[in-house]
Amino acid sequence: MRGWLLLPIALVVAVLVALPAIALTESGLEKDLKEAAGFDLGECEPATNLASPWKEGPSLTFDRDEPRAATIGGKVYLAGGATGIEPVENGHPMVIASDRLTRFDPRTGLYEELAPLPKALNHIGLAAYRGDLYVLSGYGRRLDANTSKRFYRYDPQTDRWSRMPDMPAPRAAAAVGVIGDRLLVAGGAVNSVAQDDAFAFDFGTRRWSRLPEMPSRREHVGGAVAGGKLYVLGGRTPDSFATAVAERYDPRTQRWERLAPLPVPSGGLEAVAWNGRPIAVGGGDDEAGTVTGAVQELDPASGKWTRLPDLRTPRHGHGVALVGDELWVFGGSDCAYFNATDEVESLNLAAP
Repeated sequence: MRGWLLLPIALVVAVLVALPAIALTESGLEKDLKEAAGFDLGECEPATNLASPWKEGPSLTFDRDEPRAATIGGKVYLAGGATGIEPVENGHPMVIASDRLTRFDPRTGLYEELAPLPKALNHIGLAAYRGDLYVLSGYGRRLDANTSKRFYRYDPQTDRWSRMPDMPAPRAAAAVGVIGDRLLVAGGAVNSVAQDDAFAFDFGTRRWSRLPEMPSRREHVGGAVAGGKLYVLGGRTPDSFATAVAERYDPRTQRWERLAPLPVPSGGLEAVAWNGRPIAVGGGDDEAGTVTGAVQELDPASGKWTRLPDLRTPRHGHGVALVGDELWVFGGSDCAYFNATDEVESLNLAAP
């Protein structure tokens, strides 16, 4: 596996200018630039804890960063993501986005390739509704331009994609969840700039509407639905690569509520809900050069967070899915910034 990392766009030009004159660090996009210049670099070193109760699962069929996952009929669908970075063009790193759609069967441990996405995308939103899969928005080859507002439906029965009404605005790295017959989208980014607006798509009328704005601008957030409310956890803000902010939206009152902060601030995390409790999984702080294996569960009744067993391999930018009581984590980066991996692991949440 070859590590590949990406720094904020503003740093890219500085790195390119300084490359001939200085010895670069071993993190960020500098790695790719040094490799292009012929320097011999070591691999990213994951901090794997072999004593963790998380179990190693069947490896992905290819390295994948920023995939998204959803469960339909006891099987996990993995969509989009990124597999690498192309040479810098005019000061802009070009991401190798993926159009792959993969189905994973936890019972057999086998992967199956399905009809590819209509467009190669990463940092997408992904949700399941009445047996179909829905993909919305995301980035293409650049993270600082041309954010998508496309919306697609995938029918597992026919293995076919169809176009849905575009979102009212482009979006990437947002919180997504289905409540009743509506798909909710909150926060996220446009061309790498954090947003606070929120939207809802009504599956019955096939129309989008605007929701009240989030109290805070955040992207690279974790999103989960529990108790009929959308939880938006952690993420990145204009001032921080890892925030502890946690908020939830109640469609009945049409109001946002600030919750107790995450014990471990995190950006690039993912989230699920189990037994009515949101669970924030992994993440990190790119600016600090760290990733975390923290798995944090919120009790909505008491408003208190508790720590579940840490991931076997800390990571961010991964896909998460719940199949029964089994929590699965797919791919992502085990180092700061981006590093596509094929690592998979799972934890039985009902185990003592």
